[in-house]
Amino acid sequence: MTAGTLRHRNPAAPAPFAARWRALAACRGADLDLFFPDRGESAEPARLVCTGCPVREPCLDYALRLGITHGIWGGLAERDRRALRSGRAGAARRQRDEAIAAAAAAGYSQAVIGRAFGLARTSVSRVLSGGADGRGRS
Repeated sequence: MTAGTLRHRNPAAPAPFAARWRALAACRGADLDLFFPDRGESAEPARLVCTGCPVREPCLDYALRLGITHGIWGGLAERDRRALRSGRAGAARRQRDEAIAAAAAAGYSQAVIGRAFGLARTSVSRVLSGGADGRGRS
């Protein structure tokens, strides 16, 4: 590759670690355009392929972990994945906040809790006091 050449990554090309589940995918060998419909085109044909796919969950997880913003992955379009990501983030935040509360109830200092969770003491304090929005978010 020369200094002036840019390498563009194809979002449909899997990273090496993803190759194992991709070999079992129902979409293997299918026309990739089916999974990247243009604006206004239906995603239903791609969703139908995904319906019976044995690796639908690893496919969806791959797209969520890498933040892929185009195409149908695991049977879901970006709009669907965005909603799922925000729900997962909320659940993870609630679990973290519950663990922080449990550590505080067990007598750990805010400094120790902060180090354990990678948070500043002020963030730990905010979680323990119910957060700025009253729901325990930091």
